[in-house]
Amino acid sequence: MSSNNPLFFRQYTCPICETAFKSYSVRSSATFVEKRESDFHIIYRGHSPLHYSIVVCPVCEYAASNSVFNQALPKEQQLQLARALKILKKDNRPDFGGERDAYLAMQCFQLAVRTAQLKKVPPGELAGLLLGTAWVAREANQPEIEVEYRREALKYYLQAYHDSYNLGNLNELQVAYLIGELYRRDKEYQEAINWFNVVIGHKNIKSNPTIEKMAREQWALCREEAQQAQ
Repeated sequence: MSSNNPLFFRQYTCPICETAFKSYSVRSSATFVEKRESDFHIIYRGHSPLHYSIVVCPVCEYAASNSVFNQALPKEQQLQLARALKILKKDNRPDFGGERDAYLAMQCFQLAVRTAQLKKVPPGELAGLLLGTAWVAREANQPEIEVEYRREALKYYLQAYHDSYNLGNLNELQVAYLIGELYRRDKEYQEAINWFNVVIGHKNIKSNPTIEKMAREQWALCREEAQQAQ
């Protein structure tokens, strides 16, 4: 494949069924950020790395982030997952290894959420996958699916925050801000304001100016939306 092509194949080996296969990724040199949204969703111009961030085994449908997909699993967990995935596997799935639009990416994320639930991953990790599903559902113009996964993400981010030793790939301030923003998007304005206040009043806020700015902006927007809703 030409090096000018923004997509290239990466080689993977499924840790469940040991199938070797290829799946597309986006070259970092071909990644262009167009917009950053208030819930950390990034909109890209051209091919979106988000759409290719989940790898799905074409045989057993084990699905995980491309950064961890190849990681070996304990033998007992491998066997348990193999049994569960065999029961859940559906015929006539699309090809997840080629080019993906937002709708196809959403299906990949849904499979990754299913796998993560079967693996019983920590709440912060599961929350990240749920939120990623909500993002691609938004891109695919699937508002009902977006709301469903956004609410599930909020539930697990709350759990992760209270178990602060495991927040996924975010820090405490980012998770607190995100909880406030997810509440705001669900029109739970008082809860959102409370969480933005947690961020703004945090002892480490001055060392996180970007999050402070976002929290203050969303706090003001939330107050305005709350007044309009009355």
